[in-house]
Amino acid sequence: MSTINYAPATALRAPIKKAAVLGAGSMGSGIAALLASTGIDVVLLDMVAEGTNRSERAEKGVEIQLKRRGFYHPTLAQNVRTGNTTDDLELLEDCDWVIEAIFEDLDAKHALYRTVEPHLKAEAILSSNTSTLKLADLVTGVPQQRREKFAITHFFNPPKIMRLVELICSEHTAATTEETLRLAIEHQLGKVALDCRDTPGFIANRVGCFWLAAGAHIARNQGVSYELADATFGKAFGIPRTGIFGLLDYIGLQLVPHVWGSLEKTLPAHDGIHTYPLAHDEFIAALNERGLTGRTGDGGFYRGRDEVINENYEYVKRTAPNDPAVGLKNPREVVETDSAGGRYAKELFLTTLKYCCEVAPEIADNVELIDQGLILGFGWKYGIFALADSIGVSWLEQQYPADEVPELLRAAATHGGFYHGDKVVDSTGAIVARPKRAGAVSIAELLNSGQATTIIDDDAASVHRLSDGIALLDLHTPLNSLSPQALEVISRTLAEREQHDIKALVIGNDESRAFCAGAFLQGIADAGASGDQAQAEKLLRQGSKVMRALRTSPIPIVGAVRGVALGGGAELLVSCDHVVVHADTKIGFPERNVGLFPGWTGTVATLERLYNAGVSEFHHKAFDLVAGAQQLPNAFYAREVELVRADDVIVFSSDLVLAQAIESARALLAHYSPRQNTIIPLYQGDTALDNKWPIPDTTETDAVIVHALAQHYTAEDGITELSFDEFCEREIAFDAPLVVLPANVERAQHMAQTRKPLKN
Repeated sequence: MSTINYAPATALRAPIKKAAVLGAGSMGSGIAALLASTGIDVVLLDMVAEGTNRSERAEKGVEIQLKRRGFYHPTLAQNVRTGNTTDDLELLEDCDWVIEAIFEDLDAKHALYRTVEPHLKAEAILSSNTSTLKLADLVTGVPQQRREKFAITHFFNPPKIMRLVELICSEHTAATTEETLRLAIEHQLGKVALDCRDTPGFIANRVGCFWLAAGAHIARNQGVSYELADATFGKAFGIPRTGIFGLLDYIGLQLVPHVWGSLEKTLPAHDGIHTYPLAHDEFIAALNERGLTGRTGDGGFYRGRDEVINENYEYVKRTAPNDPAVGLKNPREVVETDSAGGRYAKELFLTTLKYCCEVAPEIADNVELIDQGLILGFGWKYGIFALADSIGVSWLEQQYPADEVPELLRAAATHGGFYHGDKVVDSTGAIVARPKRAGAVSIAELLNSGQATTIIDDDAASVHRLSDGIALLDLHTPLNSLSPQALEVISRTLAEREQHDIKALVIGNDESRAFCAGAFLQGIADAGASGDQAQAEKLLRQGSKVMRALRTSPIPIVGAVRGVALGGGAELLVSCDHVVVHADTKIGFPERNVGLFPGWTGTVATLERLYNAGVSEFHHKAFDLVAGAQQLPNAFYAREVELVRADDVIVFSSDLVLAQAIESARALLAHYSPRQNTIIPLYQGDTALDNKWPIPDTTETDAVIVHALAQHYTAEDGITELSFDEFCEREIAFDAPLVVLPANVERAQHMAQTRKPLKN
């Protein structure tokens, strides 16, 4: 079993202890891997397989997810028990949630519901992962006593990565069922539960599939190349860098006849999807016949990064489009450009906006839900209605013939936009309050509501205090990097804690991309370029002093960690008493690529953590971690090396990290005692820690850095152990000379200028 730590019930609730997934295909096994990763016990069942291993289908599903990294860590696969729907139905008897994820056949689903019903406990929730069938049709095959416990939970593939789960309930669904599913989806699985009406394609596929179909048709109709279409209706609009045709390749062209065909079959004749019948696209059909299904085949519209297909189904060299609309950053500028690319982007945007306005009353309560469907389901950055606001709703209104202006757009133009702070236009054109996600907290919201007051305000960082004495350290630097000024604010906060009656400090803010991306690179580069080792030592000592002050602070320090925590950011993380960390956080010490090793207590804190956890060969493991300069892919890999400890909390929703960190800070107040200046042994092995360096793909410059790290960890002159503070002084002494070495100066300067490592 995994060792996931859940938060107190006041912040995060975990209503699902055991779940089952019926159907071990790509989607079903992916859902099972996600559930298992969050600490839920999972039963994965599929039909009986031919041969001696009757549960082979489910077992292969687990194997596929291990290969695809569908589990957050391979060890979490042990949370899945496999079986088949003939021999192992008794495994369902104590499940809280059963998810059906078989093929889209209504009769098959109904038969499965009848088969499993006798094995479900009365309070078990049953849901379907269907993407095309309506709840009204599904529920007809569900026994009467189960209908109030039945809903649709439509995950997007791959479930580990895609944040969207469309939630569809009926008049039969009990309020407690809906509440439990929402808590499970958002708090346990870390997804966003999007409220959808029971309509074909729900929200995301309804509008997203239309956009892709229209984009492909309009490009062909206008004679616009695939490259130009993807380049113009792309970055400026916050569209995934794949563009229209690249995204179709990514989805898989073999799915086009099925997914789009289902929509075309179920939507009424007047629906706009029939204007762009992608399911019957002859060119895509010919690609599928040739096995050119996109990324799942030998190519699609594109092959690799350098080739594009032509009308003769031959791959030719991909060329950068020469059009004045390409490269523009503002979507208004793009659609106002009178060029082939500009005209394409304008028609596609107006067409998609018109469709979304027309179907909004049918599919969603408000326009934000449609935007969320595009953002979470199709990778848009903003959503169609938010983009309309940025382009200008009054200007857009004028681009349509007077008798074709969508009524919803006309209403938005009257209001001055679709979004108005904490309010939004609903699908009837009225302005309503924007629904809030339960449990989500932001610093902006705390300040706007008066729940927090700013007590320290600086260009580099601010500190906000809640009424109960919990303070929030809010960095303002790019990606929360630790500039000298930011370090000064941290020092000032600790020094003035009594003055401001700060009882605990939470480090975190609304920047979801980074807890802290590291030290201020240019400062390291400048210190090295000066050739003054004393200046380098001063820079290292400032950061080291701040981290040690956090470590020994008389008040609890809690990190609200998400995005990345790299270099100085990882050192900030390990200086906290406790962290609440988003599962997808990337953590590591990449300093070797900058020409040094961690110098702000990172090497010492890592060693101490491994030593205190009783890890064998802790010197080797700490050395390998730091010398490797690798970015650990998520919090579970960080837990393996004690950068995330057993009593830290892993949260699967990035939106809930700050709220849980605040709750954790409050919980620590009752039993907090500052950390002591512990004693840590030095390495006394017979073989040098760096005896294998330089290893493959490294240089002599790398070897010099890690040799200094090995010396730093190794006993000498009869000194076999050091206090934490003594070890930190030793860290600075071995690190500072590295900063001024010419090869390392080149590394630091190159990284500061290009954000890419130099392998000199």
